[in-house]
Amino acid sequence: MGFSTKILELNYILEIIANYTHAKNSRERILALVPSDNYDNIKHDLSFSNEILSLLTKYGRMPFVDDFDHLETINMLGSRLQLNIDEFIQIKRYVLMEKSFENYRIQFDNSDLMTYQYLVKLPHHKEVLNEINQIISENNEIFDHASPTLNDIRKSLRTKTKILEKLLSEVLSKYASYLNESLIVMRAGRYAIPVKESYKHKVKGVIHDVSASKQTVYIEPDDIRQVTQDIEYLTQLETNEINKILTQLTKSIKPFKDSLAVQMESFIDLDIYHAKSLYAKEIDAILPEINEEGLIDILKARHPLLNKEIVVPIDVKINPEQPVLMITGPNTGGKTVALKTVGLLTLMLQSGILVPVNYGSKMSLFKYVFADIGDEQSIQQSLSTFSSHLTKIKKMLDEVYGSSLILLDEIGSGTDPIEGVSLAIAIIEKLRKDKAVRMMVTTHYSELKLYAYEHDDILTASVAFDQETLKPLYKLQLGVSGSSHAISIAERLGLQKDVIKHARELLGGRQTNLAKSLEKLSIEQNEIMNLKDEVQLKNETLEKEIKLYREKLEALELKKEEAIEKVKQKEEKKYQKLKSELMDLIDELSKKESLSKPEAAKVKGKINQKHEVKEEVVDENINVDDTVYIKSYNQQGVVTKIKGDKYFVSLGQFDLSFEKADLRKVEIKKETKVKKTPLIRKSEEKIQKNASFELDLRGVRYEEVKELMDKAIDDALLLNMPYIRVIHGFGTGAIRKAVHDYIKKSPYIKSHRYGQEGEGLNGVTVITL
Repeated sequence: MGFSTKILELNYILEIIANYTHAKNSRERILALVPSDNYDNIKHDLSFSNEILSLLTKYGRMPFVDDFDHLETINMLGSRLQLNIDEFIQIKRYVLMEKSFENYRIQFDNSDLMTYQYLVKLPHHKEVLNEINQIISENNEIFDHASPTLNDIRKSLRTKTKILEKLLSEVLSKYASYLNESLIVMRAGRYAIPVKESYKHKVKGVIHDVSASKQTVYIEPDDIRQVTQDIEYLTQLETNEINKILTQLTKSIKPFKDSLAVQMESFIDLDIYHAKSLYAKEIDAILPEINEEGLIDILKARHPLLNKEIVVPIDVKINPEQPVLMITGPNTGGKTVALKTVGLLTLMLQSGILVPVNYGSKMSLFKYVFADIGDEQSIQQSLSTFSSHLTKIKKMLDEVYGSSLILLDEIGSGTDPIEGVSLAIAIIEKLRKDKAVRMMVTTHYSELKLYAYEHDDILTASVAFDQETLKPLYKLQLGVSGSSHAISIAERLGLQKDVIKHARELLGGRQTNLAKSLEKLSIEQNEIMNLKDEVQLKNETLEKEIKLYREKLEALELKKEEAIEKVKQKEEKKYQKLKSELMDLIDELSKKESLSKPEAAKVKGKINQKHEVKEEVVDENINVDDTVYIKSYNQQGVVTKIKGDKYFVSLGQFDLSFEKADLRKVEIKKETKVKKTPLIRKSEEKIQKNASFELDLRGVRYEEVKELMDKAIDDALLLNMPYIRVIHGFGTGAIRKAVHDYIKKSPYIKSHRYGQEGEGLNGVTVITL
């Protein structure tokens, strides 16, 4: 295997990915990553990274903690008798991370996923966490109850400390007249008071320091020495006991050393996959179809080191039938970028990194990826640009064989054009003999363009060039041969007109008829390619519109089926209820002498026959002011307006729109009735005044919704209202969610739906009681 990783700048990609890691070991391993040609391993790594990329989109980043890879600390469990508190805290942070990953895995509880299978093998070391938590507090200190001895020592320490505080206060008061300042200071690790030099013999104790001016002497009074010594002794006992506890804790978790180390290694590997996926998300990368047959069909490839907002994507095709792609066109037109893009994406793919191309792209794996790009010179060897290129190509010809991707930039340049072209053709001919070799070359030599046209197994391509502005478009056009446009570019840059004119005359004289024909053919090909791009763009737009139409049609069909199913279920419930009542009645009748049991059985059999509701379609004229029966509301109303297929019907205070199929004309018979005064209680009278088909919840807080809904339903039930129109608006959706949560729990609500056109659409929910 051999890969031109440096010249294709794979190292820059690895440095970016390394910045996404959370562990030192992960970072180092990514920076040391080299491409592979093992198909199974590459396929596994790419699939794993692609799956994690999908999980990142749905569930966010994985819960790694920074610097979790304390492998040295874990290994110390086997070589040291005692770890210190900081080292136990490191292990604790890691084990807590294990628990976080358990919770992350639960979110996508799917055993078919590679990530699920990976994480399920990394269980939480809860025994280790329990052992540490029994000894070390959240403040990273040893608990008093870690041992009875430690508890007793700390009780004595607290007692002695209180005594010391009292004695220190008494000392300041006792020697106040001898002090420079009324304060306690620490000198040589001991408590001392600042005594004036002239009174140092007035205070019995040990001198621990003298000020620079010699005016102050720092003395530890004998009054506190005994208590201080007691505290020092107890502190040493505490340290000894803590060491015993930590030694025991080390011994307790030592059996988990190997499983912790193995699991930590697995998390380091997962951190690498995770970092690759985060980078893939940044550059909009995907998993293309991969093969080992040398088939390259890349769609909209983007160089990942260029700004993705401005980089121009390219399409590249290389296959067994046309294993050589020759790219022509002017300098600075993007030929070299095209070579680097294909080479770098291939190296990324073979390093298990997803690549920024479009779906449907096909990429191949190679044992060798060789690139001779740029005009680097070897100063130490005193080689010219041409010699430097030839040295690299010689090495390539000597070492590269079989499955290889060869990238040669400006082949044959840097020397006499005739000799350079001849040498270039000879090199291409040599490489073409190996059917496993795939090659991309760039050139601006007309002779090489002609050579490409003469061989069916060489596909030509050109970097697009604006003929009017003479500026490169950096777009690769397959099947087109491009011109160098040297004279045109020189003219745009302001070279004297007489020089430009003379150059054109010389060119016209030297150009062969074949060269002129090639140039004409190139122009025509460019025009065809532009037309092809326009047609493709229109087709893509049309396909999007067709897809959108189909999605809307499917959604409408689904809604229709759901509506029909709801009606069927509703009618079936009604039927089952009536059937149950009838069966009970027949059972009752069968007990009577007038109806024999066989007769009862016969009646039951008829009732049990399949019940089908067939709705008769009635075509009747419905006009304004007609009284109609509304089937969906089980209510009557008066038609107030007809607009197209919509019939607006007055229901109480509102005009709602309905389809004609939902309405039945009702003939109103005029009857003379005795007017009666309804008896209404005061509470009902109040409800009638306030009650409405409408409840407006806009501006209401989430927690107020239930109370307002309760009252509205109570009022509606008392007045026998069939429905309530609840206005919750659009907003954040919180009030709408509160309304729908209430509907699910309420036993008084038969059904609900969003408002129709004229009713408020999704900002309104209509409830049927």
